[in-house]
Order: sequence, then structure tokens, then C-alpha cells
Amino acid sequence: MAEVKINRRPVNLSDYQPPDNAFAHRSLRDLLEAREFYHEFLVRHPNVVATAVGRYLIRHNDSWPNDKTKRHGKGARTLSNSEVRPYSWPCILVFVSEWQPAASFADNPSEMIPPTLFMPDGRSVPVCVVEAPKESATEIAPQDIPFPTNNLGPGRPVIAKVQGRDYVATVCCLVSDGHKVYALTNRHVTGEAGEIVYARRGSSDEPIGESSGKQLLRMPLTTLYPSLPGKNTYVDVDVGLIDLDDLDGWTAKVPRIGVTGSMADFSDSSLSLSLVGCHVVGFGAASGEMRGAIQGLFYRYKTTGGFDYVADLMIGPRTDTGPANAKDRPVFQTLPGDSGTMWMLEPLTQNGTRRSKPDSQDYLPLAVQWGRNMLRSAESAWPQGYGLATLLSRVCALLDVEPVRDWNLDVADTWGALGHFSIAARARVALSGDHAALGTLITNNAEIISRSDADLTSGQFAGMGSASFVPMADVPDFFWKPRVAKQGHARASEGPNHFADMDQKDAAGRTLLDISSDPANIDAAVWDAFYETLLDRLKQERITPNHRGLLPFRVWQIFDHMVEFVKGGDGERFVCAAGVLSHYLGDACQPLHVSYLHDGDPARAYTHTYTSGKKAGQTELRPLGNGVHSAYEDGMIFEHRKEVLSGLMHTRKIKAAELIPSGRQAAELTVAMMRETVQLVPPMAIVDAFISVGHGGKAAANALWGQFGDDTMTIMRGGTRLLALLWESAWVAGDGDNTVRKTDTLSQVRAMEIVSDRDFLPSVTIDKIGALLS
Repeated sequence: MAEVKINRRPVNLSDYQPPDNAFAHRSLRDLLEAREFYHEFLVRHPNVVATAVGRYLIRHNDSWPNDKTKRHGKGARTLSNSEVRPYSWPCILVFVSEWQPAASFADNPSEMIPPTLFMPDGRSVPVCVVEAPKESATEIAPQDIPFPTNNLGPGRPVIAKVQGRDYVATVCCLVSDGHKVYALTNRHVTGEAGEIVYARRGSSDEPIGESSGKQLLRMPLTTLYPSLPGKNTYVDVDVGLIDLDDLDGWTAKVPRIGVTGSMADFSDSSLSLSLVGCHVVGFGAASGEMRGAIQGLFYRYKTTGGFDYVADLMIGPRTDTGPANAKDRPVFQTLPGDSGTMWMLEPLTQNGTRRSKPDSQDYLPLAVQWGRNMLRSAESAWPQGYGLATLLSRVCALLDVEPVRDWNLDVADTWGALGHFSIAARARVALSGDHAALGTLITNNAEIISRSDADLTSGQFAGMGSASFVPMADVPDFFWKPRVAKQGHARASEGPNHFADMDQKDAAGRTLLDISSDPANIDAAVWDAFYETLLDRLKQERITPNHRGLLPFRVWQIFDHMVEFVKGGDGERFVCAAGVLSHYLGDACQPLHVSYLHDGDPARAYTHTYTSGKKAGQTELRPLGNGVHSAYEDGMIFEHRKEVLSGLMHTRKIKAAELIPSGRQAAELTVAMMRETVQLVPPMAIVDAFISVGHGGKAAANALWGQFGDDTMTIMRGGTRLLALLWESAWVAGDGDNTVRKTDTLSQVRAMEIVSDRDFLPSVTIDKIGALLS
């Protein structure tokens, strides 16, 4: 079971609401009682299409209180010509299909919606009438939904298959009941308990779990909010949980934000009008990032058979985004497929503007979207979509679950990439400086090869498997590897290029390190013959070609290509190959990538029994210490990324006398580095240290760093320096100073075109790579 962080907190909305919000402590109950009392009166008006409680909408062109020029519009108040201002007062919002001027009611004044409603006890409540007819159809078509090929989590799409059709919704967040972790989304997608839910990876749909019996449809308002009035009123909740088969490949982090703050905890006693006007942000599967504001509470969108239906929150455009004009789409929209989106409160500065760089934990999970309402403004050619959402704290209370904000089973592209990117980013500091054009080319393309220092320091670069651009340093993992590669670009034989089990013994007690002490044996055919004599240590089965590591030969192959690219004056392909090479050298200087102990000790295997999901009751043999690979290469490096980035800056510069002319010598240097790696940081020592900690997470990361941090920095500096040496060697071997004339920055599109070509650095198995080597 993953170690999770779950908690909630009361919210001080002063950091989230616009300034000068003097109405913050006015009574929400007053407005709801007035709307309830006048409900029949309001809905009998033929033009009324919906109501909500909120704050008065003021026309954009109306003057502000301190403005000496007094301007007050008299025409139709619409969604596109009005806004909520800091001083807007509490009111009942009444949406009508057609605005009618007051003069038109001269003969029938009782038909006019009054500007104020008076209660029997003397209380008065303002009414704000807005022209916003409902749209039965919309011209806004759903976008093509980008399906991730690796990590799943908040903001990602899931699929239900019903009556031959696919229905897509967005994962809101992960939640836990203390025993299991579930994915929370809409019930209209998860369906009845036991229905299978899918995710699309690459070109196929894979089952990810079953709909849980824990789900909510609609509930009486007085059940959700016992102290608030709402006779014969239902709140649409529409929430379902997915009982996940396997937690591998799931993240709790939110795209572009990371680990959020605690869930905003609201109940009927703490809910107030101070939420209206607050800025919110959400990530939908169809729309991507959506930035909106809370326009109203308890939006009453339908009356059927004597029962009213409301949504907790009505979310629409922000005041500071301005209105859409007749030729433009709305500045805020939510599309089919966004249902399930988690909306988070976004912190503001003291003057009410969005903070430029808020901390991720200042974002507070607030609500789950279950639908949208399309309302049209007479001046706009496009209807305006509004998100309808339910407060997440009420949902979690009813289902007896808590949001999972972070855990120790994060996905590879948020942590594992850190090591590859760091080595790729720091290799240029080790270049000799003797070849100015090479330095310029590498510097200009630093963010094509790797990521910026700001990105590396923050560690927020998830989602590469579904992004349009993948930095070259992780193209092998997130563009070519079959399990996680982008659709259409997977290479079936890419896997064995990333490792070599240098320390596994054959029947005579020899290892690849032993036989490769003779450089003549750094030969693909020799290694392939050696693999033929081995059995998989865990399964005791023959090792198939796709599991015969060939890492040094991949380095040999790429070096040869780099030389040819330079000879041909092709700086673009040289840059792409140089970036890709950084990935494999990053693997070669990591002890668990060059050992049969890569994820635990198979000689001390144990039987694991699945207790839930589609594999419940099945058993699996696992090496003792499984999870060590992620804990060491991913978790430890990520948690200590600042020390890693700083330490790699001290990599020694190479010298001209060290340069090599051939791919064979590149492979020999790689084997030598692999030998030094396992000697300095023995893989068995890492496994034993991990077993002694007993679990992963920060505790393991810190324990491993304390024991192996200094030596890890030494071997990573070795990998960084060897990368620079191979870059510069290929440049000199190809006479780059005279052949490569163009040292400009590649575009991301051009870089991806190059690595999309299957003839670019083709991936093969060890029995075939010999034919590709010079």
C-alpha cells in the first residue's frame, strides 16, 4: 500500500477573494430563503431560465464609485457586457431568455421581475436580472482529447464503454478510504458498480479498474446542507469511484502544479458568499488548463415534476479576462470530456491579481465538475459555457474518503528523468573549450537536449509521454520505449539498449565484466553467446533477445552516427543524437542499470499475493528489495536534485589528448565506466540498505543519500564527463569546425521530426546490432 498524504483544512478566503470584499460575512441563508420564498413567483415568468445566488453584475462601462463621471447603463445586462466587481453586493441572480425594458411593463407591472424582494419579516434582498438564454445546441465542438501514454492521474481522461460508444471523463483526483486508493470522477461515466473503466495508452484501450459501489447521484439539498433552506430541491452530485487494479503508473500530482495544498473544507456552517468571485483553476481532459471564477452558488438550472435541481457552484470567466467579442470564442470555455475536473482555489495578490509564481500548495482542491450549462449572450456569436460543480469536501465526507495529495509511488517521468536531464544539462561544462562552434551549438540547443535549470530545480516536468515535445535526453524512455512511447513511435527492440547485467555469473562464475577485461571481447557476438549460457535469475528461464542488455554497443552505434552527421555538416541530427546519447550514458553510470540486481535480489525471492482487483488471489514471485530501483535512481536523485545539479557543475573539463576516433573506443570507455560504477557503489549494498529501511518515500531517499550520496555524485560526474568527451570526439573526428556551418537553435518541431524517423539511430537487439557497427 502506498504511503499517502491526506488531510483537509478550513479556508481563510482572504488570500483567494478579491480585495474590499465587504459583503464576505453577509448571510447566504438570507438569499436562499428569499429565493425559496419567491420561487413560484420567479419561475412563473416565462422568460426565467435559471436562478442562482451571488453578487450583483455591473456593466463593464458603468463608472466605479470614485469615478467623477457617473455612467450607468440602461440596456440589457448580459453575460458578456457585465462583471462582478469587488464592491458588488449580494443578490439573487435571475437569468432570462429575453431582456425587456421597464417601459414595456407599463400596462402590466406585475409581470416585471422586481429589483428587490421583500420578506415577511422585513428583510430585503436585491435581484440582478441577466439576459442569458439557454442554448439547446452549441457550435463549440469538443477538441481532440490527448490521451497520455504513460502516467494517469488528475486531469487525465478515462473511458467507459456503453452500448457500443465510448464516453470520456476527467479524473478529478485520487482518494483513499484508508485501505484502498481510488480514482474519483463522474458517476455517469463509471456507471453501476462492477463496470469496467478504461484508459487509452498508445493505440489500445486498457482496463484500469472497476466502478466501485461507493458513488453518489443526486441528493436532497437539506441532506448535504442541513441548516440551509431547500424544500423539494436536489443537488446534482454525480460522483463515482474507480477501484483501481494497479497503482503503478498513477500519480497524485496535478499537471503544471504538482502537490496541491489541503482540500478546502466547507460545510453548511462555513459556506458563504465570500466564495463568489474567487479565482479557480482546473485541468480538463478536453480543454486542458481552464482558469475561471466562481460566478454563483446553488445555481438552479432545472425544475421538473415539482422538484428543483441545483449545482453547488457555477464557474465561468474571470472579470480580468474581459468579454469575448462577436468574432471570438469565449475567453473561458469547458468542453465535453471535462466532466470530473477538479477545480482548485487559486491564490491572489493583495491587489486581487493572480500571483505570478504561487507555491503549489497554495492551490486548494475545492470542487468536482459534473457538467456544463451553455448560456448565450445576445451580443456574442458564441455561447458561453459554465462549469457546474459540487464541493469536493461534501463529496468526500459522504463517501468517507480523503483526497490523496502525494505518495511514494510517483511515475517515472517526474523523477527518473531528473538524472538523465541533469547529466545532459551539465555535460557542456566539461567541454574543453577548444571548439567554439561546438560550444555554441550545444549552448543554443541546451533546452532541446535537456531542460532549463529552473525546471530541473523545481522537478515539475511530468507528462512527457503525452507532450508534443520530449527533450532529447529522454526520447529513448518517453518516445521510443514500447510501454510508454507516444502512439506510433514505439520501437519494439528499444528496451535492451538501456542496460547490461554486467555482474551476473555464468556456470563457470564469469561475468561480462570479467570477459570484457579483454577489449577484444567487447563484441556483440561474444556477449550474445554469453547470454545464451545464462538463465533469468528470478524465473529460471532462458533470457530472450529483448532482455539481453547491449548498452555499450548502443553507445558505439550512436558515436558512429554522430561522426557521420558531423562529416555531412548536419548539425541538427548531431544535436539530436548527442542528446539521445546522454540518456544511455546516464543509464551506464547508474549501478542498478548495469546489474542483475536492478530491482532487488532474485536469490532471495518471495511470493506476493494480490488481494484486490482483476488479479485478486493470483501470486507473483518478486525479488527481495523490489522497489529499490525507483527508490535509488528516481526518489533519491529527485529529493536531492539541488545537490546533484550543484555537484555536476564541478565536473572536470576534458583534454584534447583524451579524445577518441572510433565507436569501438567509445564502447570500451563505457564498459570501463560501468566497471568503476559497480565497484564504487556496489548494487548489493544498495539493495541491502533499501531492505533495512523497509519502505520507500523520503525516508528511503534520505537514507540512501546518506550512505551513497557522495559516491553517487562521483559516478554521475564520470558519466557527465564521458558524455562531453564523446560529443567532442565525434565533433573532431567529423571535422566539425569546418563542416558544420549552422549552429542555430533547432525548433522543437524539427527535433521531433528527426527522432520520429525509424532510420534515425535504429533500435535493434544484440544479435543484430553487430551489423550496424563500424
